[in-house]
Amino acid sequence: MIKKIHFANLNTLRFIAAFLVVIAHTEQIKMAKGLPNIYDIPFIEIMGSLSVDLFFVLSGFLITSLLFIEKETPSGISIKKFIIRRLLRIWPLYFIIMILGFFIMPQFQDLKIGSPFVNVHDHFASNIILYVLFLPHIQSIIIGPILYCVQAWSIGIEEQFYIFWPFVVKKFNQRKIVVFIIAFTVAYLLICVFLSFATHNQTLINKFSYNTLFNTNIIFRHRLKFDCLLIGALFAIVHTKINDESFILNKYFQIFIYLLEVVILISGNDFHGFFWEIHAVLYGFIILNLVRTKTSIFNIDYPIFDYLGKISYGVYMYHVLIINLVLTFLYKVDLLIIAYPIIFILVILISGLSYRFIEGYFLTKKKDFSVISTG
Repeated sequence: MIKKIHFANLNTLRFIAAFLVVIAHTEQIKMAKGLPNIYDIPFIEIMGSLSVDLFFVLSGFLITSLLFIEKETPSGISIKKFIIRRLLRIWPLYFIIMILGFFIMPQFQDLKIGSPFVNVHDHFASNIILYVLFLPHIQSIIIGPILYCVQAWSIGIEEQFYIFWPFVVKKFNQRKIVVFIIAFTVAYLLICVFLSFATHNQTLINKFSYNTLFNTNIIFRHRLKFDCLLIGALFAIVHTKINDESFILNKYFQIFIYLLEVVILISGNDFHGFFWEIHAVLYGFIILNLVRTKTSIFNIDYPIFDYLGKISYGVYMYHVLIINLVLTFLYKVDLLIIAYPIIFILVILISGLSYRFIEGYFLTKKKDFSVISTG
């Protein structure tokens, strides 16, 4: 029998993150198409990336929490079943978007966009190999982002995390996992500091070339987000250790965290490139408080938002295609003013249909390999 677990408010948080990504990418694609946009506002420019970071922290928190629960069952953690569950959830939409981006949409000349997007047929073999190997985050840096597929970079990160993380949770106790998370994060940040230094060191530039060092630095700082996933995992452990009287669940501490996050977001401060980790920690505190409904100062767990959170994977994967289609059409009829309502309606409609008729089939199959379900 499948044990059902509900983490309050998390689906709503997924919905918020997904639609912030839609807004950021709408402005970015407007800019790429030469349309009026507000992408130069610092908050707008980083909002999409920070929303993806929220997805990472959410995933780290949720997956780790579920693994701990599964670890306590008589059968323990089944690595094989875990991997199959992740494949059934992620692969269908990933490969649908890949087929659209590589083979179908490039046939429509009116929908092509220039920089920063690259022609998928340039380096076609390399592009397709990297995507099939779930390395779109590497492809987007060393070759360039592919229109309609560019958002899949984060899926590559999550797939790699899902390969090694269940082994860590199964093998070690929580104390050792905490040590692992801290050690990994510190080592990762030290590497990032070194790479940042290396791009300004002439001796290293002469030895390795500036482009090599620069691309490696970008991959580490902007594409390898294991630290954000691990920060989410750390807060999953904290969740199991604290009681409702803990200081970090105090309403005044919650108010401070929410206000601090809003101020930092609006300011657009990048903290010399280390704003990912700062936001990830704040997201961790927010998630920790939202799932503990007895002490949370906010309750955003409403049916409509819960549903939008459930279809958020579709929102994330389909939105670039829908944005470009809508902007292209509305520009021709001089109705860009209604772009956002049309984009949101179509994104929700298509994602809902996908969830019902495509993802739903695989989610049903996923139950055959589950001992725990979320809802």
